[in-house]
Amino acid sequence: MKKEILLRGPISCGIYSTPAFHNYKTGVYFENFYPGISNHIISVVGWGKSSEGVDYWIGRNSWGNYWGEYGFFKIKMYSDNLGIEKDCSWGVPSFDPSFDLPIF
Repeated sequence: MKKEILLRGPISCGIYSTPAFHNYKTGVYFENFYPGISNHIISVVGWGKSSEGVDYWIGRNSWGNYWGEYGFFKIKMYSDNLGIEKDCSWGVPSFDPSFDLPIF
């Protein structure tokens, strides 16, 4: 995840959004719960370490800037935290100069 974010930017990850996650305000979120399925997609845009030494992902949610830390959140790494590290994907853009785009 870190390598892809560093090379090409944000990635999409599925999580299991819970009522407690809906109420997130600030800080490093931790809820070791994942029922094996994702019910929400977020963007992981980076990572960091808290002053207490906790590694976390920086995520962006789609619920607007009123939620969390102006639409962003920090979530603890390496602990199956809502399954954030289990269901991620990204695309690698390519360009084929032989492909003609339609002209409108």
